[in-house]
This record gives sequence, structure tokens and C-alpha cells, in this order.
Amino acid sequence: MKTYDVIMIGSGHNALIAAAYLTRSGRSVLVLEKNDRPGGFLRTEELTLPGYKHDVYAAAHPLLLTGPAYEI
Repeated sequence: MKTYDVIMIGSGHNALIAAAYLTRSGRSVLVLEKNDRPGGFLRTEELTLPGYKHDVYAAAHPLLLTGPAYEI
């Protein structure tokens, strides 16, 4: 059985950033997500027509792109 230093439950942007920092510091990290892909609220979905992509709740987190964690 493989062991990990840290297990993250959920793969929203905060968990992914924390996992990246922990991995950079030499920790082994397992990220678990119940949905079919990572991202939490920050997602793009085809909600209306095929090929027509919509921002699903990501606009609620405008500071992510301007913060230092986004540069990782």
C-alpha cells in the first residue's frame, strides 16, 4: 500500500494550490475528488449548446488570477 504525507479531500483551487506548495516542499500528496474532474467551483461547462462554454461560478473568484499562487 502506498502512503502519502498529505491527503487532500476535494480538488478546488485552494486544495490544488496547497497541494502544489506541499509537493514543491518535498511532501507526497494525494488529492481526492468525488466529481469527474478537478476544479471545484472554478469550472467551464457546455451548458447551452455544444461548443458554447460558460464560466460556472469562476467569476466569484476574481482575485485568483492576480494572486501569487496562480504563478505556480
